[in-house]
Parts: sequence; structure tokens; C-alpha cells
Amino acid sequence: MENDKEAIQDEVLVVAAILGDLQAFDELVRRYRQPVIRLATSIAGQADADDIAQDAWLLAFKSLPGIDNPEKFASWLMVITRHRALRHRQKTRVQRARQMPMDVYLLEQFSAITMPAVQSDEDERISLALDALPADYSMVMKMRFFDAIPLKKIASFLDVPLSTVKWRIYKGKALLLEEIKRLDKADEAWRNR
Repeated sequence: MENDKEAIQDEVLVVAAILGDLQAFDELVRRYRQPVIRLATSIAGQADADDIAQDAWLLAFKSLPGIDNPEKFASWLMVITRHRALRHRQKTRVQRARQMPMDVYLLEQFSAITMPAVQSDEDERISLALDALPADYSMVMKMRFFDAIPLKKIASFLDVPLSTVKWRIYKGKALLLEEIKRLDKADEAWRNR
């Protein structure tokens, strides 16, 4: 019931923002800031996530009068964010392709450079494990457990059925446990070197 109320509030905020209420749009930004950044991070990496998120928010604000279904604001925003992040990632790949092949060779030779830094802090360990999961599972798990977003909101934001979100959390927990075990083994092997 509370999720339905929030969806109605989103719709009211969208309409108010279209009519020029900047505070209404600011409230939408507050609600969806973290999920937008997480989506940008999952696609393009953490280094550029804030820039991509800002770009997505600006485009969303400019495009707001053209939204067909204000009640689907979250999924509409997700499409914009995904598009911006994919575009950025493609641009970054082109730039990386222009790098000297020597850089790639050196990174392959020094495996310690690319090894994950496993720390004793439990939150860091879980974050590393989550980052190693496939993006679909990692995103849902982070939104649910780090951002405390209700399942229906996650489904709306990702524009997937609620059952898909539930499955990704169920399967994600199993994958997370496997990844934590793998990290523990890697950490133990590293210490034994």
C-alpha cells in the first residue's frame, strides 16, 4: 500500500515539475539519486558515475514535458541513465583502444596490480563480492540492501516484473555467498604466499 502511495507521489511530483515546480523535481532527484548512480556505476564504472548521473538528470529535466506516463517516471529515468552510461562506456572504450599496447602488456605481466585488494572490513568485503557478481544481480542486491528500496520500487526502476527482482535477490544471495567464499580462499592463498 505504501509503495502505491509513493508511486502516486512520484506522478504528482512529475506533473508539478512539468508545471515548473523545481522543488518537486528536486524531491525526485533525492528519491532516485542513489539508484541512478548505482546504475551508472554498474555500466560505466565508479569513476564516471557521478558525471553520468548528472548528465542523466539534466536530460531528464529537459525532457520531462515529453514524458508519456508520469507514473512510470522511475523506469523512464532508468532508460535515460542506461543510455547515457552505455554511451559513455562506448566513448571510453574508443579512447582506451587508442592507448599504447605496451600498457596492456605491462598490466598483464604484473598480476599484483590487477588483484583485488581484500580488506578485513566486512563492508568492504561484501562490496567487493557484490561488484564481482553479474550486474543484474549486483544492482538489485545493492538497491535492496544498501539503499533499502522496496522490491516494487526496484521493479519499477529497472522496468522488470516483481518476480524478476525477487529471483535476482534470491539467486544473488547464493552468488554472493559463493563469491565471498572465493574471496576468502584468495585472501588465504595470498597470506600463505
